[in-house]
Amino acid sequence: MPGAEVRPRQRGSASWTSVLVRRATPFAALAAVFAVQALANAEPVVAFPLYLTVVLLVSLQQDRTESIAVAAVAAIAVLFKPLAMAGQASDVAPALLLAAVLVAVAIAMNELTKHSRATAAAAQSKADGLAESERRLRATLESAEVGLALAGLDGRLLETNQPLALILGRSRDELLRTTLGEVIVENDRAAIDEGLALLRSGDVTRWDADTHVVRPDGSAVPAALFIAKLPNPIAGDASLLVQLADISARSRAGALRDCVAAVRQIIVTSPGLEAAMPQLLSTFCGHLDWNVAQYWAADADRKTMHVRNAWNASGAALDAFLHASRGVAVTPGAGLVGRVWQSGVLAAEEDLESTPDHERVTALRSAALRSVVAFPVIDGGEAVGVIELASDRVRSLRDDEVTMLATAGVEIGQFIRRSETAQALRRSEADHRAIYERSPIGIARISSGGELLEANPALLLMLEHDEQTMRAGAWPDLLRAYDQAAARQHKAPFLAGFTDGSSVQVRAATGSGKWLWLQLTATSIPDSSGRPEHVLVMIEDVTAVRETSDKLAEALEAQRDANVNLEKIDRTKSEFLSIVSHEFRTALTGIQGFSELIRDGGLEPDEVRAYGGYIFNDADRVNRLIGDMLDLDRMESGRMSMRAADVDINDVLMEAISRAAPAAVSVEFKSDLDPRLPIVSGDRDRLVQVVSNLVNNAVKYSPEGGTVTLSSRVEGQFALVSITDTGIGIPQDEIGHVFERFRRVRSGAAQSIPGTGLGLTIVRQIVEMHGGKIWVESAVGHGSSFHFTIPLTAEGARSLQLRHA
Repeated sequence: MPGAEVRPRQRGSASWTSVLVRRATPFAALAAVFAVQALANAEPVVAFPLYLTVVLLVSLQQDRTESIAVAAVAAIAVLFKPLAMAGQASDVAPALLLAAVLVAVAIAMNELTKHSRATAAAAQSKADGLAESERRLRATLESAEVGLALAGLDGRLLETNQPLALILGRSRDELLRTTLGEVIVENDRAAIDEGLALLRSGDVTRWDADTHVVRPDGSAVPAALFIAKLPNPIAGDASLLVQLADISARSRAGALRDCVAAVRQIIVTSPGLEAAMPQLLSTFCGHLDWNVAQYWAADADRKTMHVRNAWNASGAALDAFLHASRGVAVTPGAGLVGRVWQSGVLAAEEDLESTPDHERVTALRSAALRSVVAFPVIDGGEAVGVIELASDRVRSLRDDEVTMLATAGVEIGQFIRRSETAQALRRSEADHRAIYERSPIGIARISSGGELLEANPALLLMLEHDEQTMRAGAWPDLLRAYDQAAARQHKAPFLAGFTDGSSVQVRAATGSGKWLWLQLTATSIPDSSGRPEHVLVMIEDVTAVRETSDKLAEALEAQRDANVNLEKIDRTKSEFLSIVSHEFRTALTGIQGFSELIRDGGLEPDEVRAYGGYIFNDADRVNRLIGDMLDLDRMESGRMSMRAADVDINDVLMEAISRAAPAAVSVEFKSDLDPRLPIVSGDRDRLVQVVSNLVNNAVKYSPEGGTVTLSSRVEGQFALVSITDTGIGIPQDEIGHVFERFRRVRSGAAQSIPGTGLGLTIVRQIVEMHGGKIWVESAVGHGSSFHFTIPLTAEGARSLQLRHA
């Protein structure tokens, strides 16, 4: 637009004109003064004040160059007339002086003006800085999220920001009429006054503390207070910068954290619910600032709830309310507690004044309680109780407090379950301990390594030991006896692993030396991993039972032996009768037959003699049989006497060979006799009977001939005699019975060999009566060796030792 282009040129022209006028005006003034001087034909000294005035005015307003230029023109004007009139030196000198003064004044005034302007500019700059600082301070005060204020050293508030007014619940105007101590709770005012005194004295320049500020409604707000001393560069005195932060959230978080820690500490250290619940209720009230806490527990039928525990922070003022609460039965869904029980979810009535009337609400109002919250105690997903907290002021629950209470309800429920389980375990342990202590049966608890951990009184009394002695000796002995008995019964040893409750019986000595029969029943008790942790051993004294059982077993065994003996006697009798009748009949038949032949006559003398010999042999055979039977009866009844004398065993053996050899033409006799064999003491006739019987048997059981060897030697303190044949031998199953009465080998070729079965029985009796032993070694087809020993006399043993020395 044309106008837009013209206006800038007009402004520039006006500005240039203004500058031109300002710069030309001093020179015009000088020209005017010069003109007046010229018209008046006045001396320069007369016009000097006017020139000086112009120079001063220009020096105060113009810059240095303009001031000097004006002063130079004024100096020229002063010098013009003297120089132009070619005056004398006396006229020019004053003019020069005046000109110099004008220039000097211009320079001096210009410097003075410059300094004044610089000083004014600095002052203005400082004032602007202070104003900016004040502006910024106010902006900072207003924009801060914490409460800020300026206060005097006496604590009176001078400036405040809006956040401080909000924290204190007052207007800013009200705060300016208030001191710092008036907004602090009474209990903390002394500390605030002490802090202000330290700041005033200069001992400290800053001071801070956590305190509570009080609002007009009487409520206290936790706050962090910080005060710093600020110097005042203008007034010279100091002021205080006050910072106040609302730490309600931090305090609440700390209270919640402390409450959770206290609840868990109580849960961990309390033995049961009855001991823990009063502490828990006190913790909720103390940390979370509630006045009343009650624990409602479901009855056994789970149809109603009653107050089991209560706690209040107001003393006797709420006793009537709490007493009345104990008589109230709450059903599911009825009132706040009933709703929480039914739903399992926390609920609150933040302002009871606006809550619809209900019996429970009325009771709370009557107790001057204004707010209530209830949260469930959860066990296994089910509400088993409700904790009710009430306050005498309106409370608004925050999310973190709701979360904390709900979590506490779950943890308390878990604690209730654990405490009930622990109580049941304690009852069970008490029952088991009572059984353990009072049981009439001995009980021992053994480690997996076999060590005795514990023994009950019955066991100690049974074995007549104290527990220390049991550990040191008696129990290890029992353990060894157990393993030995288990091995005999093909059972696992005590420490082989799991013991399934099997029993063994062992014999053990008591502390007094009495022997008992004990029945040990071991059962392994596993640990949580399933491995044997220890073994429980039941130990019962079965001595009476065992003795009765043993006596019964002995009686039964005796009865069986008697039956066997009766059967044996019966069988022996039958065998005896059969053998005797056979032997007697055979002998009598021969005697009778040969006697009849002799009676009938007609025999030759040689025949008569031969038949008489046969009759004699048969009669002698019957006589020997009767003698053997009588000898055996006397031996077994102890009526046989022994005629002891010195006997040379070797002579007895050689005599037996000489008597048997003529009749045993098919048998070769050998002897292996020890010539150093000492004399023994014995009944020679009986020893001859022993050797003859054994030699006759050797010959008799060697029907096809062979060799019979008689040997003797010293064996320790005994003379050892052996009769060995190469006959038919004895079966292994018959060897153990050959010395029994009327017992004869009834297998193989032995069946056809005659005999009564009394000879070896008599031999054994005679040997044993001499203090010796007899035994046989045999194998079918390889012959037999009968060995017997006779004790040496003391002199014989000594002489033998001398011969060997």
